[in-house]
Amino acid sequence: MNNKLLCIQTEEGIRIYYYKQIPLDAKGLILISHGFGEHLGLYEEFMDFLLKNGYGVFAYDHRAHGHSEEERGHIDRFEFYIEDMAVVVRYLKQEYQDLPLFMFGHSMGGLIAFNYGILHPEGIQGQIFTGPAVGRPVGTGFIPESLFNLLEHYWARVKIYSFLARKGTRNKVFRAKLKNDPYVLKYGTVGFYCEFLNRGIASAKGKAMSYRLPVLFLHGKADRIIPYRASTEIFAQISSEDKTLKLYEGLYHELVREPEREEVWQDILAWLELRRKILLN
Repeated sequence: MNNKLLCIQTEEGIRIYYYKQIPLDAKGLILISHGFGEHLGLYEEFMDFLLKNGYGVFAYDHRAHGHSEEERGHIDRFEFYIEDMAVVVRYLKQEYQDLPLFMFGHSMGGLIAFNYGILHPEGIQGQIFTGPAVGRPVGTGFIPESLFNLLEHYWARVKIYSFLARKGTRNKVFRAKLKNDPYVLKYGTVGFYCEFLNRGIASAKGKAMSYRLPVLFLHGKADRIIPYRASTEIFAQISSEDKTLKLYEGLYHELVREPEREEVWQDILAWLELRRKILLN
């Protein structure tokens, strides 16, 4: 997949790398927003499934992730992710204006897409979230906002190495793949975590009632990274008339990679097919 990557530039001139495959007779287009530390190549199996079922795919590496530019594992403002997504969506709507556009966001990518959906719902036919980080990760709920501000002010670029890889999925083959992947981030800076955990999540919670898009929330009840209650709580707050929540007993955080992933894929496909029928009518 690496030799098929293209790039788009943000308004600041930062190169954001992406992959796309869109059949001539595509039913719709799925924009994939990956989670923290990930990159678009980790979604190849899921993208193949969507393509086989008639949907075009577009996945990109968030800034400071994967192939995209900027300081690895760091961000000065969470809003940069929203601004980058706006650039990507603008490009897609110009190039594929006749295709219905759906977003898929996992974990941090779900948080980015959720915030984007509140601010820029126009032109988006629906969003799908797996394990969205719309609530504090396990073990961070007790940290006060004042401490985040202090840490970010003095130690913004100190690296914090992740220990969550084995908590993400029961899929041992995928876990082994992550260990030797040079594009997987092994750390985030203090500044990144402060922006993500404090500003990003606070924004989502504070504006949740303004969210009105058709949406599918999927979360594993055994998620040991983002508690499933993060999804149930924000699901109850949003104002969408068309909203669906499904919880999976025993599944971990990485739903589209769990041993039961085909069940998850089929649930996503069924939701997409129903939304597409609604649009056609």
